[in-house]
Amino acid sequence: MSDHALDWMVNTLQANVAYGKSCVWCTDENALNGLPQLAQSDLQLMTNRWDIAEQAKARNLQVQFSDFDFSQHNDCSLDGFFYRVSKEKPLVHHLLNQAWRCLKPSGELWLSGFKNDGTKTYIEKIAKLLGCDKNIKKNGQVYTAQLIKHSPFDAQLQLDSSDYTLTRPIASDSGLTLISKPGLFGWNKIDAGSALLIAQLEQALSNRPVPQTGLDLGCGYGFLTIAANKIPSAAAKNWILTDNNAAALHIAAANLQLNGIEGRVIGADAGSGLAVKADLLLCNPPFHQGFSVDGDLTDKFLANASRLLAPDGLALFVVNQFIPLERKAAPLYKQVKTLVDNGSFKVISLSH
Repeated sequence: MSDHALDWMVNTLQANVAYGKSCVWCTDENALNGLPQLAQSDLQLMTNRWDIAEQAKARNLQVQFSDFDFSQHNDCSLDGFFYRVSKEKPLVHHLLNQAWRCLKPSGELWLSGFKNDGTKTYIEKIAKLLGCDKNIKKNGQVYTAQLIKHSPFDAQLQLDSSDYTLTRPIASDSGLTLISKPGLFGWNKIDAGSALLIAQLEQALSNRPVPQTGLDLGCGYGFLTIAANKIPSAAAKNWILTDNNAAALHIAAANLQLNGIEGRVIGADAGSGLAVKADLLLCNPPFHQGFSVDGDLTDKFLANASRLLAPDGLALFVVNQFIPLERKAAPLYKQVKTLVDNGSFKVISLSH
């Protein structure tokens, strides 16, 4: 499905980026349908998505894969800032603040997004801080704006980003020591589906040897690994955690260190490109790609999990109750068993 807000942004980039202009394009899952062909220029693409960063490298674009880290960008250093707004308000506010700080006087901020993204409100907020006209244009459900920086950055007036760059503890009834931050799905709580999976783990692993290698596929901030490691029968000697999101990789590594767990944290798209064989594989796959439910994303996780699972290994998936994981998994696994279905989530064990 075409993203007309992204289409506008791509056309704007092609018309306004050239050599001699220092510009940044910030993009996340909104660009999943493919990156455009852009003329060679001084444009830097900044993304928090591993798959998009890899696409950009293949197209010889300048790429920074990070949790939208602008610490290397000086005040008043950019000519242009391009951004199709994201889903989460703290991230949007963080990037608008960085645009205000980093743009040169008379530098240009180009914004696009849909009505239900809150785009019009974001444009109004940042235009006021930049000291310029709102210049809002509407085409159907898409709002766009070209904004000019006139007012100098004032940290006291910046938009509330929920301290986007700062980590903080996550409250846990199980007594686990965990930190997280905005920029991750469900960043400020223990996911109910993940908790349900952990509750089945000890019984699922009864009569099995302690796993040598554990794989946390789509690890988020690392809850499944940290919680599983507290269960003797699931405390793998070697943990590998992988995710597509830069914030997840950073925080998962921090949580391993915080809990004294040996492990590697690797960027990958649903496990693509990994070459391991896991005795225990845990997965709470995202079922949204961009803005809609995406069955192909579940298929990708299942296929990679099948490839990465050791011959005698066990995979446990937790998914929303409406996702037909059992049917999707049947061609890939010898045994598919639903361990629990509480009406909201279900935990399914898979083995070869």
